[in-house]
Amino acid sequence: MQRIPRGVADDRLAVVRTRAGELIALDPRTGVVRWRAGRGLRPCAVTAHSVVAVRAEDPNGPAVVVLDSEDGREVWTAALPTVPDWAQRAVADDPTSSLDCTVDGEQVLLRWAASTRYEGGAAPSARTLDEHTREAYGAVRVDLRARALQPVAPGALIARAQDEGTTDAAAASRHLGADVLDAGRVGGVRIELATPEATDAVVLRGVDVADDAVLWEVALDEKARRPPPLRP
Repeated sequence: MQRIPRGVADDRLAVVRTRAGELIALDPRTGVVRWRAGRGLRPCAVTAHSVVAVRAEDPNGPAVVVLDSEDGREVWTAALPTVPDWAQRAVADDPTSSLDCTVDGEQVLLRWAASTRYEGGAAPSARTLDEHTREAYGAVRVDLRARALQPVAPGALIARAQDEGTTDAAAASRHLGADVLDAGRVGGVRIELATPEATDAVVLRGVDVADDAVLWEVALDEKARRPPPLRP
């Protein structure tokens, strides 16, 4: 499994999220969209039969959501345990938080980490810094066959997983265009997140690493528009 901009992929399926958290599953070689599903989801892993994601907007806090990789149908969900109240939205929605999965057959080790820091303008006191500095992390084993979450012993945790946006920079960053925001790689295809000048969209595109030819392009979101300047 590889990490790509806004999602994860293997050789047969890439799963990425829109700004609203809808999942888009596509063929990383051709760009053909297989399905669109969900809302408020952050993809974490793709296996032979399943897609594992995290959703913030659940009654009991962040939930692990498992979907069928063939059609995006939601198969089962379970509350992600031991997430403090202040970190619940960050785990699923905040790009600065860390969410990472490792696939082992029909099991997925899901690790998460969240933190807050003082972001005020004035120089803070030591007490203010302490009040605004918080960290939390945890991990669970997602048993896809048993449809259950299993706790992971503290000694087995990796406290800081890779950021969702981190990709194989050495493999993906060569010959990037000026409009490229992030990139990853699946086999011989470089997966780019870009904002082409000719469109009003944020797109995901596949590029042949051998000759930099664009193979496909799929729109994810409209570009964030700046408000018009105020008249004098």
